[in-house]
Amino acid sequence: MKLQGFVFGIRVSKSFYLEDKMGAIIDELLYTKDSAFGPSLFPTVQEGQGAKMLYNQTTGDKLTVTHSDFIFEYTVKNDFDKEFKKYLDAFINIVTKQIFKNFDVHYIARFGFIVKSELAKNDAITNSVHDIIKQSHNGFTPDSYSLRFNVKEKKPLKIKDIVTEDFDNIIVTYDKTNEDSQLTFSVDYQKYFKPELNSINESTITFEDFCKSSYDKYKKTYCEQ
Repeated sequence: MKLQGFVFGIRVSKSFYLEDKMGAIIDELLYTKDSAFGPSLFPTVQEGQGAKMLYNQTTGDKLTVTHSDFIFEYTVKNDFDKEFKKYLDAFINIVTKQIFKNFDVHYIARFGFIVKSELAKNDAITNSVHDIIKQSHNGFTPDSYSLRFNVKEKKPLKIKDIVTEDFDNIIVTYDKTNEDSQLTFSVDYQKYFKPELNSINESTITFEDFCKSSYDKYKKTYCEQ
């Protein structure tokens, strides 16, 4: 297994008021002193369909802001752990602590963290699926296929007289586009808040700890076998 990249982000709801503030939000991302998301990483700003995106055409890295999402997508260059820590720290400091406060971002609906990797060969899950397919389709060859499943776990909380409908969701995806392509593997960790949080500070787990614990879970589940 080769770790390729990561994505982390926060979804908010009832937040169309952010559309009028996107320009100022982008300025803070780019030009906050010592910002890791400055023009050296993101030389281009793209706009379209209610979104603004900081973008690096060479690497494919991007940071997308809409009225409902703040999402950072990154391809690792050398060291997954160091680069993950660097950009998570930057996201925490500039987005969750600075922008969320300055622009009164509330109604937090979801945390998300994805680990992307490449597999050198099929694993036990894909081999089992292939065997099942072959029982009905003798000519099947695993040159091109896609497999996706999710695991949902309810995590209700009792807050005063209210019991929440919070839950965690994990989406696992295998994808091989053609005979010559590498088998890609991604795990998407999601934490849903129902009802939404009025402030990110109301979460029982910080966004930083959510991402770190998800990565730890990934390593324990998939890298220590």
